[in-house]
Formats: sequence, C-alpha cells, structure tokens
Amino acid sequence: MRRKALIIGNSGDKNNPKEYLEGVKKDIDNYKHFLQSNYGGDWYDYEIVLSLDETKSQVLNKITTLKNEYNDFVFILFSGHGSYSSWKECRKLYIYDDYIYEDDLTNIARKQITIFDTCAGIENDLILESTGLESRASLNKFESTKNYRKIYEDDISNCPNQQVVLYSSSISESSSDDSELGGYFAYSLLKVAKNNTQNILNSKEAYHYAKLIVQKQTNNEQNPQCKCIKSDNILPFSLAFL
Repeated sequence: MRRKALIIGNSGDKNNPKEYLEGVKKDIDNYKHFLQSNYGGDWYDYEIVLSLDETKSQVLNKITTLKNEYNDFVFILFSGHGSYSSWKECRKLYIYDDYIYEDDLTNIARKQITIFDTCAGIENDLILESTGLESRASLNKFESTKNYRKIYEDDISNCPNQQVVLYSSSISESSSDDSELGGYFAYSLLKVAKNNTQNILNSKEAYHYAKLIVQKQTNNEQNPQCKCIKSDNILPFSLAFL
C-alpha cells in the first residue's frame, strides 16, 4: 500500500506572545511519534512529511508532491492559527504570513483522514475574499511480533473510499492550546489512541471520545466537529497495543 502523512504546523509570530502558539511544535512531534508507533499504524520514516512554520510556497509544494504521488491513503494534520471564511464557507488556515483553505488539504487521496486543530472564528471576508507518547512510540516496536502495519493497511483496504475530516472546534469558536501538550483536540485524539483497547479504533470513534474530553476541559466552550460517510467501515485511527 502507498501511504503518506503530511503534518503541518504554524506557530505564528515568535515576537508576538499573543500570536505565538507554543503547543504547535508539540503537536508535530506527538503525531510523528504516534504514526511511527505500532498502535498508530507503524509508519516508516520516509512516509511522514513534516512542515513547521514554512512559507505558503513551501507548503503548497509539499501538497502538490503529495497529490502527484497518487497514494492509496493519506493522513494530514494541520495545527495552528485559523478562522472560518464566510466567502469560501470553509476553514481558513494561516501559513506564515499568508493562508490556504481546507480544500487545499482534502481529497488528495481517495481514502484520507484530515485533522484541523485551529480556531474557527468567523471572518467576514465576503468582499475581500482563515507526553508520554514519545516513549511509547519508541518502545512498543520491540514489544511484540504482531504485524501492526499489515493489520492497519488491511483495515484501510477494507474501507470504501472516503474523506474523514476532524475539526477541533465548531464554527465561531476558538481552539485551546497548551505549551506542554499541544492543541487540546489533537492531544486528546492521541490520548484516546494510547488508551484504546479495541482491536481497531476507527476515526469516528476516536473523534467521539476526544470530543467528550475537550468539552469537559473547556466547559463546552470548544466543541469539535466531524465529517465522514454514513458507513460502519470508517478509516482506522489507531490499533490496540496488546
């Protein structure tokens, strides 16, 4: 199976404490370790592409390369600043001193999981135009002879073509960030994956549990959203480490 992951982070301006998001780099590191772990699907290093605080041109080049590879499965995370574009009626994602839209990151592969951990404040642009994971990942490859990579890929193969899109907040809401843990939603998904005891935890199930955690943490001020097909065969998020 040809698979590729693209993990994008936009921390904002380091010289502006109100804009800078310390947790973004943590999200990048956490998800790289998660994907390389057995319970994350045992991805190879060359299958994971990282982009931290790059320019729009650099990010678009990575997206174009990804599209031209015609992968069977793609996993994407965007962590950083964002808003909701009234003009485009979708999420607007800030890249360095520019932006792209969520449509630039979806439908790259016929089977794809896309996670947006950003704010979604409504932008009125109708006229103008928005822990412990590392050690687990490094150790668990040697704790079992079970072929996690094959189990992961077999489940993807058994799923119909689909786009799973997970949003960290609802439209008009902000998304919380922690300098030590990363984005609340992105981290909660990993926490759910790490504690999973099901053989295969699909993306919709992972979203549901992570949403409950985030809502509890924020007193229902941040409410994640999910878009996926109506099917029992949803793309896998994590495997149980047994």
